[in-house]
Amino acid sequence: MNVKYQTGITLVEFLITLVIISLLLALSGPSYNSLVNASKRDAEVNDLLAFMVMARHESIMSGEIVTLCPLNTKKECGRDWNGELHLFKDPENKRALSNDRQVIRTLPATSTGKRVVRSLSRSYFQYRPNGMILSDLGNITWCPENEDPKMAGHIIVSRGGRVRLATDLDGDQIPNRANGKNVDC
Repeated sequence: MNVKYQTGITLVEFLITLVIISLLLALSGPSYNSLVNASKRDAEVNDLLAFMVMARHESIMSGEIVTLCPLNTKKECGRDWNGELHLFKDPENKRALSNDRQVIRTLPATSTGKRVVRSLSRSYFQYRPNGMILSDLGNITWCPENEDPKMAGHIIVSRGGRVRLATDLDGDQIPNRANGKNVDC
């Protein structure tokens, strides 16, 4: 007896496969978006953190004041922290760039979200040659475009010039400031 076997799939099997794939995609979509958003936050915050660490390191190694700030059109420290940030040697403590050779590094403008800087009265951070902060204490918060504080990243600058990433201390998934209060966007 010769039996022929049919190869391939039936229309019913194909439709069931399509339904299963559609369900998997629908369920994984929000998780994928959260993963992408967390990745964007981590990239922005880690870049800022490394920039701050570099400022402290350069002040210690060069024995000069180092300033970190956004520059305005006059090449003075400005207030737009969402634009390019500049790290430069500032031996005369002018908080202005008088010579392009002073520039140590430039951090590009934020590509997503926004940077919010809070300090007592200034729009810049400076480091002394001993690594201590010369300017006010402060912090930098990166907020996502949707301003969800659960997706925010927060960097705290200590008097000793050290920087650290804020964590969630109270279990509500929102990072806490140095004073224990939640970060807001």
